[in-house]
Amino acid sequence: MLLQLLQFKNKNLLIRALTNKIHELEYNQKSNQTYVYGNNEDLTVAGQQFLEFYFYDYMLLQGYPNQLSYFKKPNDIIQLRQRLINDQNLAEIGYQLNLQNFLKVGNQIQLKTNQKVLADTIKALIIAQYYDKYQDLESLRDLLYPVMEFLINKVQQEQILQTQYNPKSSFIEYLTTIKEEIEVLPKMIVEWKKNQKNNNQSVFLIQLELDIQSKIQAEIYQLKIEKQGISKKITEQQVYLEALQDLKRWLSTHHQNQSQQVELQLEQQINLSTTLDSKQFNNINTTVYEFADQLDNEENQTEFYDQLSQMLIQMAGKNEL
Repeated sequence: MLLQLLQFKNKNLLIRALTNKIHELEYNQKSNQTYVYGNNEDLTVAGQQFLEFYFYDYMLLQGYPNQLSYFKKPNDIIQLRQRLINDQNLAEIGYQLNLQNFLKVGNQIQLKTNQKVLADTIKALIIAQYYDKYQDLESLRDLLYPVMEFLINKVQQEQILQTQYNPKSSFIEYLTTIKEEIEVLPKMIVEWKKNQKNNNQSVFLIQLELDIQSKIQAEIYQLKIEKQGISKKITEQQVYLEALQDLKRWLSTHHQNQSQQVELQLEQQINLSTTLDSKQFNNINTTVYEFADQLDNEENQTEFYDQLSQMLIQMAGKNEL
C-alpha cells in the first residue's frame, strides 16, 4: 500500500518531490541552465501540515479521544502525534519505498541515507500527490491511511488501539445491553472493487445492514452503513463505529416517539373520562338549594337555618325511599 505514494500521473511532480535543493544548485552551476523540475524544499513544510491533519482525522474516525480507551484526552492524541510523526519514522517509510535509490542529491551521495532528507522527501511526496490528485482530499485520505497504520505499528501502538477500544467489540457489547428491548440482526457485506476515482487502485467496499425489531412494536426498521477504503481493517472499524453511533441515535429517537405516544394516549383517556363524567353528571336529577346571601341580621339568620332544616329533611326523606 505504501507504494502508492510513488504512483503519479504527472511525472514532473514525482521528480520534483525526489529532488533535493543541492541537486538543483549543482545542475544549474554545471550546465548553466535552469533545472526545470525545481526542488522539494517548498513542498516539505506543507507536507508536515498535511501529515498532522490526516493523523488527527484518522484518530477521530477511530473514535478517539475516548474515556474507555488509552487515549482519553486530546492531549493524549497530541503526545502520540509527537511520537509518530518525526524524521526517524518517516525515514523508515522512505527505506520501505527504497527512496535512497531514487533521490536526486547531486554529488552528495551520503544524503541518500540521511534521516532528515528521507523524511522531507516523504513530506514532499504527500503534497505532490495532493496536486497530482487535483487537490482531492478524499483520495489523499485513502492514500495516507496506510501511512498512519505503518506509523502506529512502528511504535507498537496498534495493539493498544485494538485492545483498549475496538469498535466492533463495543458494538457487540451494546447489542447485548439492549437485547431485552430490541433485537438487532447485523449483516455485513465486503466487496473488493476498483476505485471509481482511480482505476489503478482497488478499495474495500464494506456494508453493514441492521434489521431492528422492537419487542414492544411489531414494526421492523433498517439501518445501513457503507464505507470504502484501501485498508479492510480500518474501513471495517469505521463501519462499526458509525453503526454504533447511528444505533444509539435511533434508539434515542425511538424512546422519544414512544414517550410521545404514551402521552397522547394518556391525554385521550383523560379527555374521554372527562366526557363520560360530564354525561353522567348531566343525567343526575339534582335539586339546587338556594340560601339567603345576607346573614347580617337575626331575621336572615333564622331564615337561613329554616331553609337548611327543610333541605336536610327533604334529603333524609329521599334516602329513606
